[in-house]
Amino acid sequence: MEKKKVLFYTFTPRAFRSVLIGHLYAICQKWPTVLISEKMDAKTESILNEKSFFPYLENIMPISQFTGEIKKNLFSQNKYLYSLARKAVEQEKPHVVISASDMHSIFEMYLMRFAKKSGAMVVCFQTGAAADSRLTAKWVERINAEESFSRFLPLFLRIFLARCRKWIGHILYHWILPLSVGQKPLTGKSSYILWKGIEGMRQADYQVVFSKRDFETYLASGVSKEKLRILPHPLAVKGTRSFLEQVFFEKSDSNGKKNILLLVPIAQGFKRSDWSPILYEDRLKSWLEIISLVKNTLPGWEITVSPHPSVKDAQAIQKKIKDISPSIVFNLQDPVEKCLSIADAVVGLPRSASTVLFIASLQDRQRPIATLDFDDEIIGDFYKNFEGIDYISNQNQFVSFLKKIGNMDFRTGQKSDGLNDYGTLDLLKDLINEHDKETGS
Repeated sequence: MEKKKVLFYTFTPRAFRSVLIGHLYAICQKWPTVLISEKMDAKTESILNEKSFFPYLENIMPISQFTGEIKKNLFSQNKYLYSLARKAVEQEKPHVVISASDMHSIFEMYLMRFAKKSGAMVVCFQTGAAADSRLTAKWVERINAEESFSRFLPLFLRIFLARCRKWIGHILYHWILPLSVGQKPLTGKSSYILWKGIEGMRQADYQVVFSKRDFETYLASGVSKEKLRILPHPLAVKGTRSFLEQVFFEKSDSNGKKNILLLVPIAQGFKRSDWSPILYEDRLKSWLEIISLVKNTLPGWEITVSPHPSVKDAQAIQKKIKDISPSIVFNLQDPVEKCLSIADAVVGLPRSASTVLFIASLQDRQRPIATLDFDDEIIGDFYKNFEGIDYISNQNQFVSFLKKIGNMDFRTGQKSDGLNDYGTLDLLKDLINEHDKETGS
């Protein structure tokens, strides 16, 4: 097959570092590629500028949608993103356009609209944990109802107001903003403002997911079976794994001490039994108790706490953790990949549904990994029955987990499957053949 021109959007820096850069690496070994890139950290930018890694990366077009100098005026920002999407497609004339989503930003929706009009094939690659979209939508709606409106208002009224606000946002982003630049409304089966649907339901010709489990989740959420394809995470594919290990997962100096990484998610959650909210004060208390338990059960181990970028009051949480022990590292600065590079064990604190746990399980199949769900909460059991990750629902089970890893008596039970020979470029070639047959190209 002749070389195809690829236009590739990074999406968020976190998604790019953890998944998409692996796909970019594979493509750039053979096919000319232009990258539309958000502002990255210094290390990632240095990697992207290394020709030995990306020999066919022709150009990097900067974009400020999630990062950088975002325009304060919403209509000016919309015009900027619309113009950039149009320019990128018209100037580069790509055969393939790639991103993480066809719904989560207005730029992607513009980009894919222009790509489809030009005859390019549009492919979206999964980057995060995939949960049932209907359950996630209800969860987000309840968060908005709890956090955005006074609790003096009845719950049904808060939910109603949250829904009204979503619809206003949807009309603004999907109708008013496109019309303001002379475009038709961005209609479709999914909406990132309404939390309706999932990636792959709009302009994407194909939605690529990590596993059969994710395939079923996307299918149940509304993506047509014809669009779905399975390709393991780049860490499970030959070539891309060695690249990711070299640039992101090189073993750092841990001074000979064992290290356990604790992942702090966003605080809000709800009990599974009745959807009652888990108050922030109770959540914080639970986190601190868990961290104290780790400290007391694993004497001599280094403890690193890595908060999700969206965690609120991070400085206040850091102070409380330092009160437990000044030796605990609360890492606000480094990407989580750097924290993983020295972690001998990884624990997701409640509500545990972080994609980092999945990546950690792929990076080292023998590393002990636990997901905690002490409050039996909505989406708290995301990793239940997930190969290579221990689902723990109470403190006694967690103490047993910690003692086993402390005594070096832990077995993950995870299969030591070999790496996949079939990679990103192989998949794209097959998809192009399918797409050309369907379109008569």
